[in-house]
Amino acid sequence: MAVFEVDGPADETGLRRFLEVAKRVYQNNPVWVPESENAVIEGFQDGQPGGAATRLLTAMEGDLPVARCALIIHPRAMDEDGNPQGWLCFFEALEGYRNAGQAVINECEKILKATGVKSVLGPRADNLLLGLLSAGFDLPQTVLSTYNPPYYLEIFENCGYRIREKMGSFLFTHHLAPVPEIKLPGFTTRHFDRANLEREAAIFNRLQNSTFGGGSYVSRTPDEDRRVIDRFLPFLDDELVIIAEDKAGSAVGLLICLPDIYQAFKGRPITRARIISIGVTAGWANKGVGAMMASRLGTNLLRKGYRELEASWILSANLPPQNLAKRFRGTPGREFVLLEKKL
Repeated sequence: MAVFEVDGPADETGLRRFLEVAKRVYQNNPVWVPESENAVIEGFQDGQPGGAATRLLTAMEGDLPVARCALIIHPRAMDEDGNPQGWLCFFEALEGYRNAGQAVINECEKILKATGVKSVLGPRADNLLLGLLSAGFDLPQTVLSTYNPPYYLEIFENCGYRIREKMGSFLFTHHLAPVPEIKLPGFTTRHFDRANLEREAAIFNRLQNSTFGGGSYVSRTPDEDRRVIDRFLPFLDDELVIIAEDKAGSAVGLLICLPDIYQAFKGRPITRARIISIGVTAGWANKGVGAMMASRLGTNLLRKGYRELEASWILSANLPPQNLAKRFRGTPGREFVLLEKKL
């Protein structure tokens, strides 16, 4: 068995081998969405923002691609001790080649260690695309979420990785309607306005960084967040992105919900959506702003014909969003873990 690195975006043979691993792993799996692989191609060919470097490695058994893993070196990614941290993502391995999976992870670690990285976090491609599925393997893979077989966790643990964080999701259906209307004195909600894209992008950048800054979250520049928004625009339903404002018109909360275009990729009508982020600025947490935005979203979803909603990812120790989900009669859904290893 040998491990090969994809030599730049022009290496079509190397990229084809890398992508072929996933096709073989999921060839008989009805849940996996092949189009989710677009994140691999886009991230590698377009380059990572903020000076991050991506490298793709594939393990070969003869002419057969049997395992793969990507590594990301982000100059602003730090561990809890303030040391440089690397990320692993897009890991795949055929079930009969778990040793190859371990080998390609080990090779990624060697590269990361040589650059001065002190720890590895994974699976993680960015702030939004992360986590290894650990429960709920029969539930749908939703937009911008990962999917993997159950045995991947064992492969990582055999390589010395331990669970750093557990993340869960909540599921909602139209059967639990009506959605209670929630209003707060001095606050209003509105939906995303693409006619004022620069203003909305500035709000997105400010609230995302102020709400989630710290821990493993890597703050982004306005230009980097604009790239994120541009990526969403072609399939964004403006009425599913809710902004809460105070009486002065300043944004204090942001809820981002995306139509599940993965349903369309499977030839089905889009009746499901996924909340990928909900947050409130410091000082307004636990004041009802999140519930007010969720109420507005629920009303819009029902009016527009959506039937299901997934809210994710919610850290196991983060109780306020869990309580909010239960308030709206959500039920536990898929579970994910984020793994870490010191080098």
